[in-house]
Amino acid sequence: MLDLLLTIVCTTSIGVIIKLAETRVHEKLTLLLFNYIVATLVSFALFVITGRSDSGGTGFSLALSAFALVLAPFAGFIFAFNFFLMILAIKKRGVALPVSLMRLSAIVPVAASLIFFGETPSWLQVLGMLGALAAAVMMSVSFRGGEMIKDTGDESKIWLAATSLLLLLCFGLADLSMKMFERYGVMSEKPLFLSLLFAFAGISIGIAMIVRKVRIRWIDALWGIVLGVPNLFSSYFLVGALENLPAYVVFPMVTAVTVMLIAIIARFAFAEAIGKIGVAGIILTLVSILAINL
Repeated sequence: MLDLLLTIVCTTSIGVIIKLAETRVHEKLTLLLFNYIVATLVSFALFVITGRSDSGGTGFSLALSAFALVLAPFAGFIFAFNFFLMILAIKKRGVALPVSLMRLSAIVPVAASLIFFGETPSWLQVLGMLGALAAAVMMSVSFRGGEMIKDTGDESKIWLAATSLLLLLCFGLADLSMKMFERYGVMSEKPLFLSLLFAFAGISIGIAMIVRKVRIRWIDALWGIVLGVPNLFSSYFLVGALENLPAYVVFPMVTAVTVMLIAIIARFAFAEAIGKIGVAGIILTLVSILAINL
């Protein structure tokens, strides 16, 4: 349960940090690059520490299973693309809506866990899971912020629909990759696997920066360094939560609570609007959490 709580804290922090950096960063790709550099280095440091601990202080091995070596590059590219989409969405719609849509992607790993991994929830947990996802939908359609806060035209709706579908699919694949590692990977390899994953994500961003001839500014790099720590640990603790709890509990819980916290922060810290449907969604979130955990 502690891993689940820490996943929620880290995931919420990611949205808040990106929102705070929005008007302070000149080049978003630099932020992303240093975010992944820090995530890679911190994860490797964890690998060194835990590796030595597990081996009784005699050293550690850099070997990874074949499955981890295949999954890491794919997941790394998806992670990099996800953050690019999220930064664009926060600029256009404020922080609450993109984070809500990001967390709705939980339907992808939840469905995969029920269909392919044989997880069987109780009927009350099914209701709680559906309630959590419904609450996230309610809150997402009720949030207004960013450049499009006053734009309700057809172009705005088309842009939102297209971005929403991309966020749902890509973040769903990212969450599913964590579930696949928990199911088929070697848990002792978790820090090294994440280090390799974030390294590939950083390489993807680095190539984009070279193509665009981006000049590195240290203020952008500093924000990336701040973002890298919760970015790493959101995945690190997520895998730990999946190791101890079924996916149909973990993903709806992370979804509902993260969206609720972001909604509250967005309302009081960033003056983003929450309608009556959003308030009802927050209440439904609390009810759903109780149902999932009974």
